[in-house]
Amino acid sequence: MKGKLLLVVTLIFASSWPISTVFGQKNMDEGWFDFIKKEKEEQEQSQEPQKGVHKRHEAWIKYNAKELGIDTEGKDLAKLAKEVREKKLLKKAEELGIKTEGKNPKELSAEIHQAKVKKEAEELGIDSNGKEMDALAEEVIDAKLKNKANELGIKTEGKNRSSLLKEINRSILIKEAKEYGVETEGKKHHEIVMEIHEAKIYDSAEKLGIDTEGRKPNDILSEIFEKYASEAKELKIFPFEDNKDKFFLEHHMQD
Repeated sequence: MKGKLLLVVTLIFASSWPISTVFGQKNMDEGWFDFIKKEKEEQEQSQEPQKGVHKRHEAWIKYNAKELGIDTEGKDLAKLAKEVREKKLLKKAEELGIKTEGKNPKELSAEIHQAKVKKEAEELGIDSNGKEMDALAEEVIDAKLKNKANELGIKTEGKNRSSLLKEINRSILIKEAKEYGVETEGKKHHEIVMEIHEAKIYDSAEKLGIDTEGRKPNDILSEIFEKYASEAKELKIFPFEDNKDKFFLEHHMQD
């Protein structure tokens, strides 16, 4: 369907790719899981070895397992990641008052999505009575885009959803780039995203007193998860920052 909204992870060392949900979670979880999934798909297509796909995100997987009370001892990382994802689904479902007994992850994901769409609609003052879920989701998306465009001083008249979202996304990205001293001139979207991401890692490392000399950003991020998660959470710095624009930065329109 033209103009369909596809979730795109733009935060984790990549440009973008679609998955089948309309709304991303307010935390990083869905993005991380789909980043891992995308890496596996790309390696399958290129017939490259799949070893290391989860290894690169070991710190994040084990951090979440620990937070959820999952035993990590002797477990394969791919299986552990699956266990983390499924437990997070159960936790989210319970938070939303969704019954979980006898339901598989796919069924729970669908119900969680519906509940989140309805909640968004209620917050936006949109009547959901008698509306199909897809139609309600479309209405919610349009309302969020219009509100954000008005906030940023972007004109909406005569613009389709795709062009409007891209304009909003670019505006937010440039603003964030300025905050972190990232140059945007002549750079593609994913290049700016990657540089902002890396700048955030180094900024967090500095605030946490982590030595970054000669180290790769991903290694530093792993150390933050392994040793400084509590401090980073308390300071609300990357990767535990509050980002009110995350909805827009994680979505991309595809005609």
